[in-house]
Amino acid sequence: MRKKWCIATLCLALLLVCVAVPAQAAVFCSEVRVLLSLGAQQTLAFTPVGEYTLKEAPELAIGNGELQVSVLGGRISLQVGEKTVTAASLTLLSKNYGKTTDYIRLQNSNYGTCTYLGNMAFDVSEGAVRAINTLPIEQYLYGVVPHEMSNLFPIDALKAQAVCARTYAASRCSQYGSRAYDLLDTSKDQVYRGYASKNARAIAAVDATRGQVLTYADDIIAAYYSASNGGQTEKTGNVWKDDLPYYTQADDPFDLANASSIEEKAFIPEAFTEATMRIMDASVLLALERGAFEAAGREVTLLATVGVTPKDPEYEAPSRAYTKADVTLVVGYEEEGQAKTGQLTVPLTLEELTFGSFQNTLGRIGASKTRLRMRGAERGVYNDGNEKYPGWYLTERRYGHGVGLSQRGAQERARSGEAYTEILSFYYMDTMLRTAGTYDGAPKLKSDSHKVRQWGISQIAVGTSVEELLDKLTSEGKLSMVNAKGAPASGTVCTGYFVRTAYDGGATFFDLPAVIFGDLDGDGAIGDDDITALQSHLLHATLLTGPRLSAADVDHNGNVQIEDLILLIRSVNGDAKISQEG
Repeated sequence: MRKKWCIATLCLALLLVCVAVPAQAAVFCSEVRVLLSLGAQQTLAFTPVGEYTLKEAPELAIGNGELQVSVLGGRISLQVGEKTVTAASLTLLSKNYGKTTDYIRLQNSNYGTCTYLGNMAFDVSEGAVRAINTLPIEQYLYGVVPHEMSNLFPIDALKAQAVCARTYAASRCSQYGSRAYDLLDTSKDQVYRGYASKNARAIAAVDATRGQVLTYADDIIAAYYSASNGGQTEKTGNVWKDDLPYYTQADDPFDLANASSIEEKAFIPEAFTEATMRIMDASVLLALERGAFEAAGREVTLLATVGVTPKDPEYEAPSRAYTKADVTLVVGYEEEGQAKTGQLTVPLTLEELTFGSFQNTLGRIGASKTRLRMRGAERGVYNDGNEKYPGWYLTERRYGHGVGLSQRGAQERARSGEAYTEILSFYYMDTMLRTAGTYDGAPKLKSDSHKVRQWGISQIAVGTSVEELLDKLTSEGKLSMVNAKGAPASGTVCTGYFVRTAYDGGATFFDLPAVIFGDLDGDGAIGDDDITALQSHLLHATLLTGPRLSAADVDHNGNVQIEDLILLIRSVNGDAKISQEG
């Protein structure tokens, strides 16, 4: 027997804590929500500059003086003048959203005082103040590109970084629709330090590539990148789980050529002398002496190195991430009172060695040894003042996972004259650079059966198929339907599916979401799970965003509030019907 939802029981508590939430959100990926690093603070001071209003109390004059929010019994509290506002969340809205005239300054626990454009929402998480910065994706990149690279990098390297960062952000935004934020402000996602006008080169690179993302088979890719790949790009299947077709193993000589690419090197001389043994790393010399003793079964003296051969790569060929190296030595020993020489091979396990101090042109960086994953051996010469000693080097390179763009490789490629499009085509094989368009800029969608507005396509009956919806839409562009992750959609239309309009010969696309009022969980139906989702949203536990927030406005008054929950419950109980005409 189907359970009946009790409206009074579910709504009584909600009436005490909830405020109305505007229902229509921005279109797909035009903005991002970033969780800022604050540490565990009970009180947070901040300074708004420009024109801001408080969404929960728009009549208040916010001003430009220092304010503070505080945790108060699991809720967030803000005092403005003589008035105190306390709610589950408080949001400062920029009157000039999308411009740089309004900003909020606050202390980030990782980066110090930062300036943030856009809107700022405060609430309580795990007993501490939480701040989430919502802003246009292009302005978000103003705070990413100069810190993931450097404002001083060549402009085409910065452009390549801007495209990668934009693509990564867009792919992440589609994954966490029910979470209060899309991205962290650290290297766990992308380093984001807010806005600084002094980063003019990085800002110009973002503006010059506005809207550009990398796609594969019409899907926005997960554009991974790292500081240095160690001279060879890596496959995703070797680092994580699945192989993605646009990530391959390929030699990257530009990464190696960059003097700032981090590496460790340990020298093994061709001839062992007092001078050459003095310049050797102590751990490597000890490993060779012990290995030679074990191989010979007696005391021996190291005389010369015949060769050093890396072997046993961590992954399948053509990987050069070796785990071991065979060092073939000439050794001296005494037998029956006579001095003799012989040849033997000492096997080394490279990850067990502790050579190096992370010295490069930037000096010691204090990184963990485990961050360097590309190990090998190569011929080389040790320069010691006026003396040169031939031999071999054991090497450790690759700072990061090595998948996708190497920031040091991109820097060197741009120095050599490569355009950012060439840089991207090397690191992301067979991808297409496309531009994410806007509602105003894309060919217009028209329909006699459905309503088309900036926030989505509505008036869609439950059970409508993808084919039926597309048949009722017309445009000068090419139409298709994709799910929230950009994959082709089929079957029944669900809230959170997108009608994709491709134009300019396929180089530009725009996604507009489908909205079925009452289908909050995106399964194409209206049921118990949708009630649970709306309850959770109104209690500020798991927030609805984007098209699912639009779908929650079942009474079509422009806000999501208790009345929507009541109507949704009555609809599921069979006592009312949700109109899709809104």
